[in-house]
Amino acid sequence: MDSTLHRPDDEAERAATQPDPSEEDTGEDSEPTPEELEQIHRHNALVRALDAAYTDIRQRSYEGKLTTSSRWKKRSFAPEGMDAKAFEEQALLYIQEHDHAEATEVRGKLSAPKPLDVQLEGREVNPDEPLPEPDVCDLALIMGKKAIYLYSAALMSHSFAHALYLTAEDDEVATFVDVVRTESRVYPRPVAQDSFMNPPYLWSPARTKQVYEKVAANEAFKDIHVTHTSKGEAYYYSDWYLSDAQGKALAQWYGVEKGMNP
Repeated sequence: MDSTLHRPDDEAERAATQPDPSEEDTGEDSEPTPEELEQIHRHNALVRALDAAYTDIRQRSYEGKLTTSSRWKKRSFAPEGMDAKAFEEQALLYIQEHDHAEATEVRGKLSAPKPLDVQLEGREVNPDEPLPEPDVCDLALIMGKKAIYLYSAALMSHSFAHALYLTAEDDEVATFVDVVRTESRVYPRPVAQDSFMNPPYLWSPARTKQVYEKVAANEAFKDIHVTHTSKGEAYYYSDWYLSDAQGKALAQWYGVEKGMNP
């Protein structure tokens, strides 16, 4: 005979610690409430709108164009129920709050994310399940006086984006000085007057000459000089990075001698 004594409250305590079969997890998730479904639908509508706007930036970058945030209002990217201004602010805020590219030269390889529809291709999409948030790792912003400019750093170089930005801001003196100093510092080489006839500038030689005269008259740009080749072609350089002798010799090389020594 078991000599162990059992108190009535011991039995009650053991019973209280046993799981109630009616409360066991069946392994099935509870159905979302109508409010939760409405929130998911709003989320998905915004994700698709953001994806359309960001895909547009990438396409335009591929075409050699900057995008201003005001374009989103003109193209009616905003999801139903959100006004264009609110969407513009939301799209900009999303980029700023997530991992994104800086408006500087990219080091290493950077790939542009695929559009959402391409990512979901071949998959059955349940409208009651939240879509993945957009990836903006390649998108960069340039804050201008006239607008906010965006581009994909995977599809457009920073130097070209910066040149487009200066042109869009319509500051020809700043554009000229920036190009001449950058070419003198990075490559280093002087800039042919005819180079400004190419995109994104499209300046005539006469206009380039007028811009240089404005630069030469400004004390802040005393480092910018002009030299001429033996053919009379004008080249511009900055003496911060090239001496007068270097500027003249390199202008002669690029303007005359290089063509004679293919």
